[in-house]
Amino acid sequence: MSHKVTIRIAKQEEIHWVNEQYQRIGFKLSNPEQDLIAIAVIDGQKVGVGRVQTISDKDAELGGMYVNPDFRGAGIAAKLVSFLVESASHFQCVYCLPFSHLAEFYEKFGFAHVKDRNTAPDLILSKHHWCNEIYDHDTLLFVKHNSLTVT
Repeated sequence: MSHKVTIRIAKQEEIHWVNEQYQRIGFKLSNPEQDLIAIAVIDGQKVGVGRVQTISDKDAELGGMYVNPDFRGAGIAAKLVSFLVESASHFQCVYCLPFSHLAEFYEKFGFAHVKDRNTAPDLILSKHHWCNEIYDHDTLLFVKHNSLTVT
């Protein structure tokens, strides 16, 4: 029996729930002033979350991807990433720091290894270093370049 997954922007009153999820899994908390937060909902139940954090007017970071273990394997993460990548299409570069075992998943959305670390914002480089210090999994440094059409 398949249930419809809805992805939508988090409401102000849901930020507490969002940060509870992040706190439980050891992710940095979200700031709704700077983050575009998306929530995955099935039958009125919040089952996943992800975000795009603004770094500068041209750079952002996709991250904070989390799906409730009871709902994994149903394509929810893919729907969240797809929604967030689309929402971040006005940025020139969208960075992502996935665990190494998720490399192929993010490559499907146009992310690739950063070739020249000197082009990445300091904030991303220091977060990448922090992730590799904190987490048991290797963390990669990925970027997606958006081709912006000039009007």
